Amino acid sequence: MKSVVILQNIEKNTNLGQLIRTCNALGVAEVCVLGRKKYASFGNQRTHSSTAIRHFFDYPSAYAFYKKQGYRLVAVEISPRSESVNRVQFGDDTAFVMGNEGQGVPQAALALCDAHVHIPQYGAGASLNVNVACGIVLNAFMASAPRTPNPIVQHKFIAASGEAE
Repeated sequence: MKSVVILQNIEKNTNLGQLIRTCNALGVAEVCVLGRKKYASFGNQRTHSSTAIRHFFDYPSAYAFYKKQGYRLVAVEISPRSESVNRVQFGDDTAFVMGNEGQGVPQAALALCDAHVHIPQYGAGASLNVNVACGIVLNAFMASAPRTPNPIVQHKFIAASGEAE
């Protein structure tokens, strides 16, 4: 069971870098960057080089590619169709669509997705940072995945490369 994260026009370079780092830590097969071809990824803590990155200029192209690869496309967005990520049992290869910081996932992209999930919130805030939301959703996905986490040695994870993170 594999996951991909599709990033819809993420505006802030620090968010992009931190998203790459989060995706790497949570075993994402690849990160798909939509929109601009040139981007900076500040805050990735050297994970950019060990994370597969794919680029598309628009969502319909990415959608067609991942559907052909057998992925189920799931938007991370509050919508009339969305259900709590805490109640979803993931069982298929899944591509998560993360919207940008201002507008979220566009309606045209939402219409193409197989499902929508949201993260329940209980405090006074109305939303979460896109990187935080991505981490929560990927952790829920990994809870359903038949994978073994990296080992821990002296309070650090031992990465696949053998180096402590």
